[in-house]
Amino acid sequence: MAGGEGMRVWRSAVNNEYYCCTGRSYEAQAIMPTDISSVEAATILDEVLGAARPLTKLRGICRPVRMDHLAARVDIATGLTGQEKVPAMVEAEIASQSYSAVEFDLWKNVVHVVVSDEAAKKSAHDILALHVNDAARDLARMENKQIAEIAEACTEKVSGTAYSDWGAMTTPPDSDTNPFEAIRASIEYIEGKGYEPDFMAMHPGLWGKFVTNTYVRDLVHAGVARIGADGGVFTLPGYPSIRVVTDYGLTATPTGSVGPLVGDSSAPGVVLGLGPVEAAQYRDEKAGYDAYVIRQYMEPQLVIDDAIDKICT
Repeated sequence: MAGGEGMRVWRSAVNNEYYCCTGRSYEAQAIMPTDISSVEAATILDEVLGAARPLTKLRGICRPVRMDHLAARVDIATGLTGQEKVPAMVEAEIASQSYSAVEFDLWKNVVHVVVSDEAAKKSAHDILALHVNDAARDLARMENKQIAEIAEACTEKVSGTAYSDWGAMTTPPDSDTNPFEAIRASIEYIEGKGYEPDFMAMHPGLWGKFVTNTYVRDLVHAGVARIGADGGVFTLPGYPSIRVVTDYGLTATPTGSVGPLVGDSSAPGVVLGLGPVEAAQYRDEKAGYDAYVIRQYMEPQLVIDDAIDKICT
């Protein structure tokens, strides 16, 4: 189905279906570089979201809540709700304080995909695909940055075990600091509150110091930790496996108020409200370009502060 000027589509965050103003559903089509003006907005939306998804690294430290409205109230269990050894014929009490009403008022992140007439006529390659990838990268960058800002706003729980430069090596070849002392303290605090930490998030620069630390290197050699290009997994004896996430949206240099994060993504420490995504196609004939605008509605919120900790100086 060919697109037309002013075509606008809406993607549900709940069922991932596409709709236009008449309620008709759209399916993605192949992008043809020689016929950019006929590419549907739904196709561009699918391409941008598909390219952005692997780059939204910090979404993995949140519990996503999908909604089709920009404002919503979501009740989330924030305390222990179980009752032990309930006798027969006795109703298990519900503790109202175990649930917290989270009010969402989603904001929007907007990207444009623009191809000028000159670029379309001169290019011998798929210029549209390049612009789609650029838009996807920026959409992911904004999401990661906003999640990092909310997550790093948590309170520091174990101030007695502070961050000390993980890359320092006063007397080579041994590192000055064992990173797992601070990490273990955060894990123990979160577990003591009844949660199961499953992630650690940090800036790639800190990850570089972490993986070259001799204490960590010994665990890698022992097979306790697995290291990858974008993070990895490490397991301490008697502790759960921790997935490591790295992103440039996080703080590069720990201070007295920010640092690497350890938390439970399912508690949840941070909830990510994911709203609908809109895409519209338009043409500026005077300027000579075809364009698509994509609006993504979302909002991360810190819900259970005890389920996430930061390692500060």
